[in-house]
Amino acid sequence: MTDHPPLGSAIPGLLVQRGIDTVFGIPGVHTVELYRGLPGSGLTHVTPRHEQGAGFMADGYARATGRPAACFIVTGPGLLNAATAMAQALADSIPMLVITTLNPRATLGRGEGRLHELRGQSIVGREISALALTVLTAGQLVPALDEAFAFLASSRPGPVLIEIPIDLLSEPFLVPDSGARRPAGPPPPCMDDVEAAARLLDAARNPLVIAGGGCVAGAPAVRALVETLGAATLLTTNAKGILPGGHPLLAGGCVLTAAQHAMLDEADVVLALGTELGETDFWYGDAGLGLKGAVIRVDIDARQLGRNAVPALPVVGDAGRFAALLAPLLTRPRPGGEAYAQRLHAARLDGAEPRYTRHLPLLEAIWEVLPDAVVAADSTAASYGGNFLAEPPAPRRWMSAATGFGTLGYALPAAIGAKVGRPEAPVVCIIGDGGLHFTMPELASAADAGAPVIVLLWNDRRYGEIEEYMVRYQIAPLGVRLHATDFAAMAKAFGADHRMARSLAEVRAALLAASARAATTIIEMDASDYA
Repeated sequence: MTDHPPLGSAIPGLLVQRGIDTVFGIPGVHTVELYRGLPGSGLTHVTPRHEQGAGFMADGYARATGRPAACFIVTGPGLLNAATAMAQALADSIPMLVITTLNPRATLGRGEGRLHELRGQSIVGREISALALTVLTAGQLVPALDEAFAFLASSRPGPVLIEIPIDLLSEPFLVPDSGARRPAGPPPPCMDDVEAAARLLDAARNPLVIAGGGCVAGAPAVRALVETLGAATLLTTNAKGILPGGHPLLAGGCVLTAAQHAMLDEADVVLALGTELGETDFWYGDAGLGLKGAVIRVDIDARQLGRNAVPALPVVGDAGRFAALLAPLLTRPRPGGEAYAQRLHAARLDGAEPRYTRHLPLLEAIWEVLPDAVVAADSTAASYGGNFLAEPPAPRRWMSAATGFGTLGYALPAAIGAKVGRPEAPVVCIIGDGGLHFTMPELASAADAGAPVIVLLWNDRRYGEIEEYMVRYQIAPLGVRLHATDFAAMAKAFGADHRMARSLAEVRAALLAASARAATTIIEMDASDYA
């Protein structure tokens, strides 16, 4: 054993041993003992302007890199501030480690008016995390960390929460001489199930693949399987880029049109890999997705296998490992797959709503100008259009909060987290004026962290999606009009550049110029110029 530092100061080193290199957090009196061990630990620390920003930054970091980051969050209000970001990550299966504190052990549950006291904090934490652990003794810390990282490495991803009382952070702690245990990887599927899937697919006349976010870690194997099978493939929002834009088997994404829905009936076998088949994956409404063919459902989470579609063959296991095992067993590609994919792809515009399709040229311009760009999208019309139509050149290039939990204000801090994780890549944030008001102060965090991002700001001076919904259902559109904000003055206040772009050509020029700057650039698009 080594020296006996306070337990809190040992935590940064224990995180580094387990592969964490970045922490997002705002120091507070309930977390300062965690900061005692930060200098010299090798951890990069980024300070957001709100704990929600810490969670969104960790989310963007994980989506862009495939690795979890950590958050240091204070008791009570800190955890509640981070709750929205954790719930978004839980809905979208995004890994992160959240270390929060509790009041002193002798005071828990007593209602004595302690600082940051939150009655039932552990109950709240369990509802917004995939795994919640409470450490009450020094001897429980390392086992809790080992359990947390084993879960992150082998289970359906999501936020993992560890709670530690503040009095325990100051207790002497024997730091183990040995490093962290190497956690096992995700579980492989049963080979009998893989062989059964091969038989079903070999007998299929017109198979269809639906790939979800659970495929991203195994993207090369999934792409190889699709090409071996020769099957038309739909990609959910979180799976975009597994097949790049222009791939002959790419059939489209989520937000299916009625024409596409009808064409799903043509598939006699559907291979659903790592996807919830959820409402916000495909916007199928109360009628359901309506898959008529036999469904092979592969998911790392056994609880997911019976939701939203009844499978003929349920398979528990990692989607990427399943794809790698299945591809060599297939005996022949389907010659009609490309034609089916092209018809589905064309049908994505048949009856599609113009308020989304109008943004297709903008979406295409991003990767034409910046081929390596990572894009973080908020809940705004251009982002909905992207969930529907964006076709990035590789995985981990499109992240969106307009799925699952569906929060506003996500894109800016998520973009900053992505830039921290991938500093060499240009990172573009697509956001509306309403959403930007939610997390605008994080522009200062980007400047402090040396993580400049490019903000494509769609300014229609309203909560446009909500106003259109209210009008459609004959509800007086109250509360949706926003007073004009001087975004140029705002950008200057936060150390960012500002450019107006009144045409697509100006957007393209502004994107290229912004990618060469060392500061964040806000490219403002006045919606009235694009009417």
